[in-house]
Amino acid sequence: MTDVTDATRDAGADATIRACLSLDQPRSFFLFAGAGSGKTRSLKDALEGLDTEILTTLRKHSRKIAVITYTNVAADEITRRVKADPVFQVQTIHSFAWSLIEGRTADIRGWLESRLQTEIAEIQAAHAKGRAGKAHDERVKKMASKAKRLERLAEIRAFTYAPVGDNFGRDALQHTEVIELAANFLTESETFQNIVLARYPFILIDESQDTMKTLMEAFLTFEARHRGRIALGLLGDTMQRIYTDGLRDLAQRVGDFEQPAKQMNHRSRARIVDLANAIRRDDDGRQQQAREDKPGGTVRVFLAPSEGTDRAAFEASTRAEMARITGDPAWQNAEAIKTLTIERHMAAARLSFSELFEPLSKPDKLKDGFRDGTLPAMRLFTHRVLPLVTAQRNGDAFAAMAVLRDGSLLVDKRGIRAGRGGQATGLDAARAGVAALMTLFKDERDPSCAEVLAVVAEHRLFPIPDQLRPCLPDDSPVSQNMVDILAELGPLFDELDLTTLEATPPTETTITEAWTQALEAPFSQVARYLAYVEDRSPYGTHQGVKGLEFPRVMVIADDVHTRFKGLASYETLFGVKPLGPDAQKKADKGEETTIERTRRLLYVTCTRAEESLALVLYSEAPDAIRRFLISKKWVAEDEIVMAVTHGSYQEAAPQS
Repeated sequence: MTDVTDATRDAGADATIRACLSLDQPRSFFLFAGAGSGKTRSLKDALEGLDTEILTTLRKHSRKIAVITYTNVAADEITRRVKADPVFQVQTIHSFAWSLIEGRTADIRGWLESRLQTEIAEIQAAHAKGRAGKAHDERVKKMASKAKRLERLAEIRAFTYAPVGDNFGRDALQHTEVIELAANFLTESETFQNIVLARYPFILIDESQDTMKTLMEAFLTFEARHRGRIALGLLGDTMQRIYTDGLRDLAQRVGDFEQPAKQMNHRSRARIVDLANAIRRDDDGRQQQAREDKPGGTVRVFLAPSEGTDRAAFEASTRAEMARITGDPAWQNAEAIKTLTIERHMAAARLSFSELFEPLSKPDKLKDGFRDGTLPAMRLFTHRVLPLVTAQRNGDAFAAMAVLRDGSLLVDKRGIRAGRGGQATGLDAARAGVAALMTLFKDERDPSCAEVLAVVAEHRLFPIPDQLRPCLPDDSPVSQNMVDILAELGPLFDELDLTTLEATPPTETTITEAWTQALEAPFSQVARYLAYVEDRSPYGTHQGVKGLEFPRVMVIADDVHTRFKGLASYETLFGVKPLGPDAQKKADKGEETTIERTRRLLYVTCTRAEESLALVLYSEAPDAIRRFLISKKWVAEDEIVMAVTHGSYQEAAPQS
């Protein structure tokens, strides 16, 4: 009998996956894989280990294996591992959804027409009951906007969509629309279902717990309807679901699937794995095992009062104490530590881009795109203006021109030749615009984003997104005047939807108000924001680090500085505060509670640590949290460091 080792302990789960990927008898599966278990490796091994006969058959019949990943980075890595073999269609969920519906112009138009008619009818019904005032005016604007889009649907020859980037123009679909379209066609159109069945024998979804609920439910319905003809492979861990639009009861919905499970945690040392097991013990009870060659590890909890604590000083003393406890001097270097917060606004405050962050994190239609860096209006600053300003400051004319060629209508290869008679060419206009823009930064000045936007609009350096046009000065050329100016350039702009450049009223005043406030932020905050969402800063959140790992991790829990009340509360999880009445009602209905959500966030952040972990907790009752942690056996008494007062600040007390 072969001895079981850390490397072979989960071999059975991988064997189950390989058996499910059969053309003759495909079976759906849900692979449970906790933090650091090698889930993505299992996916790669399954793809690399497919029988040559299967791959030959798929190529012969022009069929593909769909592999849906959570990030573009993961997609690139898997594509590399399978040597870019075209039989594997590796994409993010938005790219995959678009690949299903792209080119189905008539179907998309019909769906949009039905949806817009329904939305207009609903607004009209609400309007008939409403009173005059702000809400009344907003409904009028919404009806006008939707009616205008409905009227123009017939003119669209083909719909467009960019999974990553900006979606401008009346023929462009938005991210949510693409997901909803794919879900609708997958469940309502028999023809569409047959096309998907003919194209894909296997659809594999990584991080399935965070796949949008609408689309995941459609996949489950589709699979149940065609069981035995397709294998739907789901990989993930419900404890690591971090987005509210994931399917909460996914584990209960896959009872008929094969359910292989991985036991090992290959990432973290034993002490950190023990803490992770303790955190989830009162939830689903699943436990992991650390590798034999990764014993030890360090966990410390640092407790300080919510009020009266100088957080910067306390966290600095925490790093010093961790350096002493672990014997690892790198803990003294903030850049060598990954600091994780429960929500992004805490990182925004520490990285000094709160003026930009706070307003745009509130409206529902802005917050998700803004927080993950995909909001089109924000990309004007991060992916157009910032690179241009940076190139100019560095004296890199080549890089500056590359930015303009990529995003400016003035420097389109045809636009450069668009001058007529004595008129300036597009290139001349671009040079003048860049000069005007850089004037804002003379003598180390830090202009506001509003000032930058005004110059970009005045000189037509880049197209101005719809959401930002109401924030421009009344005399800005981005109005009918701009339509006239662009029209003068002739056929160059035939492909541009000039009607989108009209000064139309915003659909939601709250969105315009949010942008107006955010645009007052200094432009320097754009670079700090971009570094954060691209994970180039020492700070991160549970959303940004899923799947990543770091030698040293500091998790900061601070309910006092939590702006989005009700989403999570460490003091509620630790028993300092009771569930509120609304939360209790949700619990009684079987809905997710604050405790469940906070437990998941804590699990995700703590399990990023490989060698050592510091959990910094600010509380109105530090002693109560201390008792909770010890009674639950999450940590030992000597692993808790209480703050002591030194003059005007709190400091982590050295251990004896």
